[in-house]
Amino acid sequence: MLFDQLKLFGDPQKPLRKIPYKFSYIFECEDSTQSHSAMIEDWELGVLFLKEVDRLGSEQSAAESVKNKFFGQLCAPQNDTRFFMGTRFPYNTWMVLGVFYPPKIEYPASEQLAFDL
Repeated sequence: MLFDQLKLFGDPQKPLRKIPYKFSYIFECEDSTQSHSAMIEDWELGVLFLKEVDRLGSEQSAAESVKNKFFGQLCAPQNDTRFFMGTRFPYNTWMVLGVFYPPKIEYPASEQLAFDL
């Protein structure tokens, strides 16, 4: 499917492709007893999906590969995964705009700081 697009700096236009899936995370947080669902609007996920379609030749295989990457690498137990969240106006719906996944660092108790408030 082709979409209308503007030229930027006279660059040749490339056909735009629609992502046929909506990806989302279902997650739990420490301050709530119920799980949350947030759609992923990270453009890198779309690029990854399209590259996987080209590499694997199938949208379903590409979607499975994206899922494996996000849950197997980004949200792996050894990572301290954090979501960059935002809302869509006017609906006030929370969504994931990006993912940050540094490795977890376990500090010995002797190196942790304690604060009395």
